Amino acid sequence: MTGLLALGTALVLGFLHALEVDHMVAVTAFVSRRPTVPAALAFSLRWGLGHSLAVFAAGAILLATGLSWSPSLSGVLEAAVGVALVSVGIWSLRTARNLHPHHPVEHRAHRHGIASVGLLHGLAGTSAVVALIPVTLLHNTALGLAYLALFGVGVTAGMIGFAVVAALAMGRASGDSVVWGRGVASCAGIGSIGVGLWWIGRVAFGG
Repeated sequence: MTGLLALGTALVLGFLHALEVDHMVAVTAFVSRRPTVPAALAFSLRWGLGHSLAVFAAGAILLATGLSWSPSLSGVLEAAVGVALVSVGIWSLRTARNLHPHHPVEHRAHRHGIASVGLLHGLAGTSAVVALIPVTLLHNTALGLAYLALFGVGVTAGMIGFAVVAALAMGRASGDSVVWGRGVASCAGIGSIGVGLWWIGRVAFGG
């Protein structure tokens, strides 16, 4: 019963974790470049896999070594997330003028960037609280690995759901108007920069 409770908790926590503001802002900035359901599925799946891989690898190391998560490491990674979000926001603003609802341009760097941002997110912020710290309290390695895996499933499912809804909303708002499409992409970029600066400031001022 305890094992099933832990695994169910991991799934729910992963789903809710995906819906944190910094996660949604990052994926929204990417989805805004191509607000279609297939593209949203691809973006969110890459983000989710990147996030899940980072959490699983870090958790597996903790389980294997018996080490605990370092708060000082969290600060460095949170700053890295902030820089990544600012970079995504600037990129989104710079490319917003090229946005076309029917013929969007997607670069290789764009496709790989979303996975990298997901990976950074996996090692920063509340991931340590909802995944890495709890897994160190499980005295069964197999159960710990299953916890990490189901946490990743929940994260990916949550982000896929959000990304699809965001793409549908953006697509409806954009319609056939390039101006609206550029406006949505620009707003997503500004939001990403704002949240990124908040992350950096939080680390710099010990918030």
